[in-house]
Amino acid sequence: MGEDFTLVEVCDVWAAPGFLIRRCHQIATGIFLEEAKAEDLTPVQFAALAFVHFEPEIDQRTLGEMIALDRSSVTKCIDRLERRGFIHRKVSPSDKRARLLTLTPLGASALSDVSKAANRTRTRIETSFGAEKLAQLSTLLAEFADALNSTSRAPLTSQA
Repeated sequence: MGEDFTLVEVCDVWAAPGFLIRRCHQIATGIFLEEAKAEDLTPVQFAALAFVHFEPEIDQRTLGEMIALDRSSVTKCIDRLERRGFIHRKVSPSDKRARLLTLTPLGASALSDVSKAANRTRTRIETSFGAEKLAQLSTLLAEFADALNSTSRAPLTSQA
């Protein structure tokens, strides 16, 4: 039985792209949550607010496609934002199954505040990593995401 496989060394796991991407995500999310503590919003909620701001009356399905969230996750995200009074949801007059989203004045204010936190997050990452390296990393991550997008559980189908 031991001859059918080889045990991966721990250092190989630490160097694996998936492990490193997950660690970077944890770090970036941790910094964002620290910077946005007063606003009490997650990076995904921030993305949802931003897209609803830029695309008033966007439907939930399209929003999910634009921020790469599956149907269940986008519904939970919008439920939370609606409960906080940040988003108004209404039935589409042309498709009774679709829900159209608009930002409320409270949501616009929260978006403004959390945008500042997102900028502070980027500045902290750029300061510790370097602007040039961060640009290279962003380019490589975008290429990675584009090349393997179709394998995602929630593929990105629309880009602004």
